[in-house]
Amino acid sequence: MKSRYDYEVPAEDPELTHVGPGTPMGELMRRYWQPICLSGELTDLPRKIRILCEDLVVFRDNEGRVGCLDSHCAHRGTSLEYGRVEERGIRCCYHGWLYDVEGQCIEMPCEQPGYADKMNVWQPAYPVYEYGGLVFIYMGPPAKRPVFPIYDIAHVDGRDDVILRGMRLWDDHGVGFVRDCNWLQNFENVMDPYHLLMLHATNSGDQFGSALTADGAPDIGFEITDLGVRYRFFRALPNGNRLERYTECILPNIFLVPSIHEQGTESKIRAKATELSWCVPVDDEQLYGISIVAWPIRDGEPDPHWKAGTDTLTSIRPGSLRERPYEEKQRLPDDMEAQEGQRTIAVHALENLALSDGGIVQLRRALKEAMAAMERGEDPPNTWRDDGPPHPVETHAWNTVIAPKSQAAE
Repeated sequence: MKSRYDYEVPAEDPELTHVGPGTPMGELMRRYWQPICLSGELTDLPRKIRILCEDLVVFRDNEGRVGCLDSHCAHRGTSLEYGRVEERGIRCCYHGWLYDVEGQCIEMPCEQPGYADKMNVWQPAYPVYEYGGLVFIYMGPPAKRPVFPIYDIAHVDGRDDVILRGMRLWDDHGVGFVRDCNWLQNFENVMDPYHLLMLHATNSGDQFGSALTADGAPDIGFEITDLGVRYRFFRALPNGNRLERYTECILPNIFLVPSIHEQGTESKIRAKATELSWCVPVDDEQLYGISIVAWPIRDGEPDPHWKAGTDTLTSIRPGSLRERPYEEKQRLPDDMEAQEGQRTIAVHALENLALSDGGIVQLRRALKEAMAAMERGEDPPNTWRDDGPPHPVETHAWNTVIAPKSQAAE
């Protein structure tokens, strides 16, 4: 027996888990465009957000322009979440200072005419970019701002078979209703295929009802890609077909999961993931998930019967609700219980990583190498500033189903 007496829990690894301004991971995250909300969530009211330990307000003015400002008015500090959205910007409720989407104060109604120009007050602001139904901001050094990358599954120029939609597939949480823990616990879960076999196929019953949880031991391996890390999941299926599946993490916090609903009954080659998803740190202890979804078009309209590949909110999945009785959570745990149960911030020093954790090891190493590159003054991976990224950026996550006597995909 290893006595619990006098047992001290060491501190978490701040390099990988802390995301505030000035922290290594926080500065790495700020070098990328990060999604903050759906385009459709911007109404006639401002929206308060928290990301990377910063409190901000995002709004769309009455001319359609989007701004993202520090949440506290530069005058007396009142929160702009209570401000009024107008034609030229957002007006503070307290004394009426009006800020445009760039953060410049353009009106001070309680002061003499021209006083706003004389004072030249600027509310701290971040650059904004809209794409695929999401609103993104860049929070890093202005001189290091990258171009916005378009990944292949979100590239629809010349296509009439899909439409891009911004979605919160799991309400305001990460995949699996995970929210109240450090961002890295949710992100690492993507690179942990073995939990599919235990948590989702054994301990809580078959939660997916797909080829992923079919009988038989899969062939699993991990590898570095030009964008990050991916795992392979190869399995001989009971019907004689073969599933070849790849799931990818793109540095620093994007992931691609090909359809979890794959039944393995029809032959297909490289059926790519349909969601480009972000695991976004709110602060060191909370996260949210948000996605661009390539939604199929049917008869000129988004197909109402299609289901996103990571949308597993079904009656067969016991964790399909975040709020459920504690005893049920104990008997039928899901991603939320597994990840939030690692402590609010997992303590890596207490882990005993095994061979099955190869993807976790490679992902952590890749993140640390990215931070080291940034410290050396280099651009971190997957950022392009001069000539821009390859268009579109090729990703490496898909399902392939091979029937007997068929040739395997390369």
